[in-house]
Order: sequence, then C-alpha cells, then structure tokens
Amino acid sequence: MNHYADVQDRHAAKQDRIVTELRDAIRDGRYAPGSRMPTRAELQQSHGVSSVTVQRALDRLIADGFVVPRGRHGTFVVEQPPHTCTYGLIIPRTQGDGHWVRFWTALGNEAVAMTRGKRVQINRYYGIDGERDHDDWRRLLHDIAAERLAGLLLATVPSGLTDTPVMTANLPRIAITLRPEKPTFTPLMLDNVSFIERALEHLHALGRTRVAILGVPGHPPEFHKRFAECLKRYGMNTRPFWLQQVTPSSPEPAQGVAHLLLHPGQRDRPDALIISDDNLVEHATAGIVAAGIAVPGDCAIVAHCNFPWPTPSALPMRRLGYDAREVLRTALESIDRQRRGEPPGTLVVPARFEDEL
Repeated sequence: MNHYADVQDRHAAKQDRIVTELRDAIRDGRYAPGSRMPTRAELQQSHGVSSVTVQRALDRLIADGFVVPRGRHGTFVVEQPPHTCTYGLIIPRTQGDGHWVRFWTALGNEAVAMTRGKRVQINRYYGIDGERDHDDWRRLLHDIAAERLAGLLLATVPSGLTDTPVMTANLPRIAITLRPEKPTFTPLMLDNVSFIERALEHLHALGRTRVAILGVPGHPPEFHKRFAECLKRYGMNTRPFWLQQVTPSSPEPAQGVAHLLLHPGQRDRPDALIISDDNLVEHATAGIVAAGIAVPGDCAIVAHCNFPWPTPSALPMRRLGYDAREVLRTALESIDRQRRGEPPGTLVVPARFEDEL
C-alpha cells in the first residue's frame, strides 16, 4: 500500500512539473496566444514520462482554460489565456445570510453583465470572510493556485484572510473602501465626501435650510467634517437629533426613525433629508409616507443609490451615488496596469447623480 502511494505521488509530482513549466511558458509569452504547443510525443521525450502523465497534465491545462485541443492539428494556446482576462470578485457574504447589502448585488450583477459577450471574465466568489469549508472558497483557492486570475477585487476591506493565498499570492489586489487602509492592497475609494458635498449643494439650490441625515455607522471623520463645512457655507443648519443611524443589515428601524423625524406635529422639523445608504431607502420612505407629509413640498430627499440598481421607492427623490460599472472598470484597469509593471494609480470613484451617468 505504501509502495502504491509512493508511485502515485511520483506521478502527481511529474504532472505538476509539466503543468507548471507549460503554464509559466504561456504566462511569460514563450508560447504566445494562438500558438501550437509541443506534441505529446515531444513532451514525453523532454520530460521522460509516459503518455498518460502527459495527457493528464494537458487535461489540467485544458480545464483551467490555458490550452485547447484541435484533434490531429495538436494542442494550442487559447487566444485569451485566463491570466490576461479573468478577474476575481470577492464578496464577503452570501445573499440572504442577514448581512448582505445592496452594493454587493450591484457589483455581482454588473460583473455578470461585463462578462456577457465580452472578452472579460469576472469570477464571483461569495462568502469569503474567513469561513473555509465551502465551494466558493475552494474554487477561489484553486483559481489562485492554477494562476488563472489577472487580479482580485475585494468588495470590502478583507477580514479573516490574513496569511491565506488571497493576501499572499503574487497578484494585484484592490479593495473597495471609504478610507485608505493597509498596504497589503490597493484602495479603491468610494468618495463619500463628494457625496455629502453634492447632496447639500443640490438641497441648497432648492432653497432648503434644515437638513437631516439618515445614514449608517462607519462614515469616516472627513464625511462629518465636510458636512459641517458645507452647512456653514450654504447657511444651512441641523440638530444633533436629526442625525440618525441604522445598521444596513437590519434596516427596518429606518421606517420608525424617518416617521419620527418628519411627523407633522413637531415645531421644528427638517425640510431636507439625506438618506446616505440605499439599504435604508425602502424602509425610510415607508416612514415618510406614514408621516403624511408632502415630498418634495415639505421635505426634499436625496437618497444614496448604487447605480444602475436603484432601491424601490414610492416617493420622488434625487438619487446620488456610485456606478457599479465605473467601480469595476476602474478596478480592472488598475489591475491591468499593475500586471504591466506600472503603478496602480489613485483609484477614486466620485458620487454622481443619476442623470450624470
């Protein structure tokens, strides 16, 4: 039994060596896209192995998308090897697990749309947050080990992935964030300072002066600083109790909070509301409807959106946010730059109104 296992290990090691050598030659351009690979007989001779070992090694390269067999004509490098056009999108949760947010829906949907009919492949991996015993984690590890990926885009700052191949592999890594973070990845900033600036600029143009915010925890200090600066610039004001937060994974209380902020019985009521996270929009607007006020007559609303996937709303509002398509394009362009040995660049996606897309 031990002898048999030893023989199997030697065969596997020979396969690994052939796969690594051929894959490296494809990745560094010695075998160009579309070029013919050495024949099976040539590989047998050059590596001193059996035809079965060669075939199994080629089968692995075929399965990983590097080569394609063409019958008697031989085996050829594909026109677009995966390491040049396949990107990994890492999302920390799975849809419906109680911590899902709408931004990840927009990213996942647009990743599918970018892949459809185009020369780009974006592999999506869900639930990558430190939990190791599931199919997407194993698929991600395989794709990294097989060197199939041009780079990785993490939908949020990674947690629980230290010392895993996700963080240690020699790959460009970009993480979407609201602030610069660790040097282990390139930050792609969603510019929420521009969000608050543009929201207040719009509300000022409408003649509004009393501003409430219904948001989520986690806005960086720059957001709050710019909010105060813009209020002063435009002659607007707020109240501490008009600045409310609800967690995005449990957005239901936003209905009661919005109702409380805007119910008609108050002597001092905001005439403008900024909903700074789209996970709150549906519940917040239900609370505004329950309050019975006129929108935008009594209160104008600016609501965050992850374009092009707006949250349903029964009320008129000005939507402001980030375009998931622009986020993906920005990340992929930076990954390509890094693969060419160039600097990643400063990656910032500004807030835009829906008519500016």
